[in-house]
Amino acid sequence: MKKFVLEVSDGEKNTAGEKAKKDITDILIKNDYKAVKLNLKRSKLGKLLFTLHEVHKKTRNLNKGDIFIIQYPMYSRYATKTLVDYCKKRQIKTICVIHDIESLRLYKNDDRKIQDELSILQRFDCLITHNASMSAWLREKGITAKISELQIFDYLNEQKNKENIKDNNIVFAGNLAKASFLKKWDIDKKITVFGVNPEGKYPRNVDYKGVKSPDELPKFLQGSFGLIWDGNSMQTNDGVFGEYTKYNNPHKASLYISCELPVIVWDHAAIADFVRDNNIGLVVSNIYDLQKMLSKMSNNEYLELVKNTKTISKKIRSGYFTLNSIKRAIESI
Repeated sequence: MKKFVLEVSDGEKNTAGEKAKKDITDILIKNDYKAVKLNLKRSKLGKLLFTLHEVHKKTRNLNKGDIFIIQYPMYSRYATKTLVDYCKKRQIKTICVIHDIESLRLYKNDDRKIQDELSILQRFDCLITHNASMSAWLREKGITAKISELQIFDYLNEQKNKENIKDNNIVFAGNLAKASFLKKWDIDKKITVFGVNPEGKYPRNVDYKGVKSPDELPKFLQGSFGLIWDGNSMQTNDGVFGEYTKYNNPHKASLYISCELPVIVWDHAAIADFVRDNNIGLVVSNIYDLQKMLSKMSNNEYLELVKNTKTISKKIRSGYFTLNSIKRAIESI
């Protein structure tokens, strides 16, 4: 049995989503997986004409019983179906590492697209989901493929971590178009913000520091906590992306933890269980709870969070969660 991981040359560059996929590919290549590079055409006609030929050509070294790791989504539903169906025909075992499920985000009200996405996921021998909430949703929708849970995304980070201190600013990094709650930041705690699509003006306690790439961002992340929050409200995670946090593991959680920053997360977010179980941050119902919680927290309590975060940080930087979830997936099929 040989092991392979798919690399797709199309898609966005220099984004958190691209960083997550590249990290998983790099982790697996370092652990004796061979890369299969698939070059997808950008046009619809190009995909229809050349995808099958490209799949045949690039998978010719894979044989019956081999393991093939495919990261989803891969920018073309047609190419995904073609690839997985061809592998199934040749009895190559396929494991899908899920990054996003658009049925929980952009397709929420489109039954046809939801069924199409579910039919793609059902084709795989095993799915690696983010967490138990995502797994439960897939089971409710009729998915019968084997499932292994990631727990949290790894984040390859070679930067030397800085010392994080309880009284430092909170840190927030991400696409600020999804973080309009920052316009309402009226608590007596400063927050340092990085990301694309900023507002023209923020309240006085919001310190916007510009855009950094996912690989260079850890150089600049120093604070007290990393905030994981989406939407327009300081009181809950709302909107499409806020609701999505009930099922996904935000990549910014992995970024913060890789920098040894304890995190702050909404209590209905799926990642909240991981934060509680490992005692690596604060779980809050709304941002206004923070002032009281931080004022009551002793320095020793904060240092305990930092100590636990450092333990998880080492695992995240080493590829621990990727390798463990894939190991369980292989055992299941």
